[in-house]
Amino acid sequence: MTRFTYIYDTYCGWCYGALPVIDALIESGVDVTMMHRHLFRGPNAHRMGDGFSKLALQYDRRIQQLTGQKFSDAYVENILGNPNEVLESGLTAQAAALVHDQGAKAELKLAQALQKARYVAGISAANSDLVRKVLAEFGVGRALDEGKGPARKISAEAAKLQASAGAQGVPTLLQHTGGKTTQVNISTYYDLPEEIAALAA
Repeated sequence: MTRFTYIYDTYCGWCYGALPVIDALIESGVDVTMMHRHLFRGPNAHRMGDGFSKLALQYDRRIQQLTGQKFSDAYVENILGNPNEVLESGLTAQAAALVHDQGAKAELKLAQALQKARYVAGISAANSDLVRKVLAEFGVGRALDEGKGPARKISAEAAKLQASAGAQGVPTLLQHTGGKTTQVNISTYYDLPEEIAALAA
């Protein structure tokens, strides 16, 4: 039996770009586990005013070109153009942990909603009201803080799994078949996301 593990960070632009591919994989009905890595914290919590915005814009344009995922003018103006905006994905890591038990389909839809808010509507990563509102749509009324412990555990387990597979960074898609784990090159499926389902055949 073939199963998959998808390791991501909601506010990773490349994870946003990979969303149609992962969505196609999950919708195909195969066994997928999602794990939020929470990479953007501490020294990796980049402040736009420190020069990160220019680098991010270069990557975002490349991601849009390769995947077709849109980065709006509102995002460029309100997020990249705000010197005080910090790329810190702690709130989304907590939110992901709180819906993790609902399965990959729910967790991906949560990520999709939060990514749309950031990359299309241009809403800050620090907007906890938005995250709570999105969580409520999934029937989650618990406090965001309750996700801190589970989020740390999931992130640590994801890091360990990546290390064992020789993978690093996000997005990482791992395929588990016959006791072996291999990394899948997501970019292969950017043009035809639906073709990724053949991996489980």
